[in-house]
Amino acid sequence: MKKEGRAQKIFLFFGFFIFLLFGARAANAATLYFSPSSGNFTVGNVFTVNVLVNTENADINNAEATVNFPSGLLEVISISKSGSIFSLWVEEPTFSNSAGTLSLNGGLPTPGFKGVSGKVIGAVFRVKKAGLASLVFSSTAVRANDGYGTDVFRTGTQARFNLISAESLPSPKKEIPPEKVAEDLQISSSTHPDQDKWYSNNDPVFQFKIPSDARELNLVLSRNEKSTPLIRYVPPISEKILEDLEEGVWYLHANYRSSSGLSQTITYKFQIDTGLPENLEVIRADPQDTTNPNPKFDLRAIDSLSGIDHYEAKIDNGEWVKLSIDDSGYYPLPSQTPGRKQLIVRAYDQADNYIESLVQELQIEAIILPAKPAWYVGFEPVLEMLAKGFDAIINFITAHLILLVALLALGAILGQLIARGIPYFAEEIKKLQFIASEYRTSKKLKKLGSKTKLELKILEEDIKKELELLNKIAAHRSLHPDEQYLRDKLKKYYSTLRKL
Repeated sequence: MKKEGRAQKIFLFFGFFIFLLFGARAANAATLYFSPSSGNFTVGNVFTVNVLVNTENADINNAEATVNFPSGLLEVISISKSGSIFSLWVEEPTFSNSAGTLSLNGGLPTPGFKGVSGKVIGAVFRVKKAGLASLVFSSTAVRANDGYGTDVFRTGTQARFNLISAESLPSPKKEIPPEKVAEDLQISSSTHPDQDKWYSNNDPVFQFKIPSDARELNLVLSRNEKSTPLIRYVPPISEKILEDLEEGVWYLHANYRSSSGLSQTITYKFQIDTGLPENLEVIRADPQDTTNPNPKFDLRAIDSLSGIDHYEAKIDNGEWVKLSIDDSGYYPLPSQTPGRKQLIVRAYDQADNYIESLVQELQIEAIILPAKPAWYVGFEPVLEMLAKGFDAIINFITAHLILLVALLALGAILGQLIARGIPYFAEEIKKLQFIASEYRTSKKLKKLGSKTKLELKILEEDIKKELELLNKIAAHRSLHPDEQYLRDKLKKYYSTLRKL
């Protein structure tokens, strides 16, 4: 009896252990699903689908998945992390319209997330072709916040959408083919005048120009590029105000009826984006070059609807300046003077909505030229004298070049008249005196001691370094007058030493 009781206890213990091991894991099974999971959408229409997670009472800190969609029927316009439960991303969400995939891998720190409808990511799709489209999960994992990264994913629910062709929409019962009738009707907008531009105003106003014999005006507002006006206005109206419209691309369709019958339908397209750009990042691209007066920045932002148009920056209390991207893919600031600055950046979308960054400290350091060593100061008069000597020689040759040519020409013309005469010998004496002077100078230079030659060589290298530094400064900005003067002098000194 004791042995049987002991066996029962052991059996119950192992049964309880197995229940805890497998039963508890089954209870904490997470599900991924789409919202909406079904619907009817017309070709050319745009709609948003969110990926949601139901953790089934488990605390999770990571989810990864691939969403597969039919690339022949749908295409992804944009993806958005706005409102996501995840704040960390192992990899930024990506999509491929050619492969028909959308990939995500995000997470968040402890204590994680627990709930039935946690948003992971949103995607905006456009309908390309009529058909039945399904969104399916693959390569999926949902990990618990248990310190082990236990995969608690149980299932992923599909989404099915009925995509309708625009040709299947009802058409007007009677339509007059002559183009003159359609040309008589015009739609304009005082708030949204450009049909290709995005606007942040979601209360558009439209004006209608119709023939005097029109008895009624028919309108319809649609997401579709082709729709039939069904709302009648008798007598015809000349203006229509639409209020509090949702974001996206809209089409206002209109026709009229007169004694000649129903006119052709015309369409006015307008685009609304009231949302702000998101995730503005301002990253210094050259943080190591603190002396650059035109610091470069890597600017990034996301706008899921109209897209990012441009960036602007403001330094301290200055004016806002539109930034342009350079060949390296970065945005350089306008030239700045040395000192500590405060930088603010704005990202604008195509509807002129903008998001503003936090104030950033920007330090521009001045380029300080090294002090001249004592031995350099000692040699400076010598170099100045040598440079002046070479300048005098060059100036002499330049100033008397025309005279020399003239004398040669004159000698050729006069010929034997002054051959071997006094002028000839006087000129020869001048040449001999000049050659002798040059010879004495070269002899003196050759007699320089080895120590002096070494010092001149060191001086040559130091002047070369000074010139390289000034050339580097000139690559970033214009040299000041004193800096330009110094560079010109150093060039002469360097040239002189090279000739020695």
